[in-house]
Amino acid sequence: MKTKQKVSAYAVLAVALIIVLVPMAVLFSVSLQTSTSVNPLSFPADPQWQNYGEAFRTGNLLKYFGNSAFVLAMTTVAAIGVSVLAAYGLHHGKRFKSDAMSSFFLMGLILPAFSGTIPAFLVLRELNLLNTHLGLSLIQIASGLALPIFLYVNFFKTVPSEIEEAAWIDGCGPFRIFMQVVFPLTLPITATCVIVVAINSWNDFFNPLVYLSSPEMRTLPIGLMAFKSQYNTNWPQMFAGAALVALPIITLYLFVQQFIIKGLVGGAVKG
Repeated sequence: MKTKQKVSAYAVLAVALIIVLVPMAVLFSVSLQTSTSVNPLSFPADPQWQNYGEAFRTGNLLKYFGNSAFVLAMTTVAAIGVSVLAAYGLHHGKRFKSDAMSSFFLMGLILPAFSGTIPAFLVLRELNLLNTHLGLSLIQIASGLALPIFLYVNFFKTVPSEIEEAAWIDGCGPFRIFMQVVFPLTLPITATCVIVVAINSWNDFFNPLVYLSSPEMRTLPIGLMAFKSQYNTNWPQMFAGAALVALPIITLYLFVQQFIIKGLVGGAVKG
């Protein structure tokens, strides 16, 4: 029985691996081809490595990379800070009110992501934050709080209350307990939340398209559209640019993957 379960598990993993690797192989293959002969199902006999350099220069990716990195940094720091504090407050609040507020935050996982676009646009216009990275970051923070709060609340339920009680007895105040006792325990779940928020921010296409109008304010997903014109699309350079865009997030994931796994299963068992 165990052998059959292992075979089934490996089969599922193999299928998942194929689903992930095939698009990456197509992306890499097309990025090395010429614009006159694009075949996503074959690797080029003469790889055009210069496509990456051309994509970086002609696509102004350095400027867009800086914009995306700035927005990502603001969004990630603020979203994690707000999420962990909100979750900690919900965990220690009165049960009825905490459950009601948790349900309110969880609505962010249910409601369509675009349902608040028009009200958000009007609010940013009144605050003179349209076409600013701060305004875009605020939108990404607000739309990305639901999942981190949900993960943090479930994680805090697994933290023994005796740890905080011991800190109280030693004379620690609420802020010191949170910063020196509780927050260090959240490293695995924080790594999970960081990668989730960072991926959503880095790959966000819709919000920059709506809230940023100036070319110099564009982020990377919007900047890639420069390779597409009305009558022609330079697919190899676009795919090369997409590979360069994906590289930072892939690198970040490789560094924190062990913490992500711990964070996702951290709330599975009490104690």
